[in-house]
Amino acid sequence: MLAIFLIAAWHTSYFLINSAASYSFLIKDDFIKYDFIYTPLILPFFWWMGKKYDEARFYSERDPLTALYNRRFVWRKFPELLEKSRRGGGRLQIYILDINDFKNINDTYGHELGDLVIQDLSMALLKHTSRSSLVARWGGDEFLVITPQISGDSSHSLIAMLESTLAEASYDVGARVTVSLGRAVYPNDATTPNELIRIADERMYKHKL
Repeated sequence: MLAIFLIAAWHTSYFLINSAASYSFLIKDDFIKYDFIYTPLILPFFWWMGKKYDEARFYSERDPLTALYNRRFVWRKFPELLEKSRRGGGRLQIYILDINDFKNINDTYGHELGDLVIQDLSMALLKHTSRSSLVARWGGDEFLVITPQISGDSSHSLIAMLESTLAEASYDVGARVTVSLGRAVYPNDATTPNELIRIADERMYKHKL
């Protein structure tokens, strides 16, 4: 459709400038020139190019295993979220979650089952966070969640909401699956993406210990 619009706009501009010239430009030997004839033939090519562009953009922003946002997208989006929160006078919660003893799960039960645990936890995070939250696979078995703060410290409530998913994952692998979580709050703890993530990461490792 875009190709047809561009071609039509091109010829319309000729007509508005000089209708006689437009006629001679559009019609040759009483036949419509080739570009209108071949437009239907080139549309599939433009559709294919558009599809490839969408795929490239998707994989530049998303993790292929979970379809969550990836680290690259978070670094690009984070400053915008902080600025929006600052203008609105609100606060943001930054969570980092890590699956405990995940290497042992992979080594004991195989990477295929380990991937299933990661996918299950990814879907649970999407289910138990708001539409305004940003959920990303931070790397390996780590996840990052950026969400507006509604009230108090909701770290424990987030883990509580994930408990049923963790219980199912535990049943699948035949061992208890748990997560460690660290939280930082903007602007209380820090005001830059690097510092907020560093603080959340440190608190997550303290929780793991």
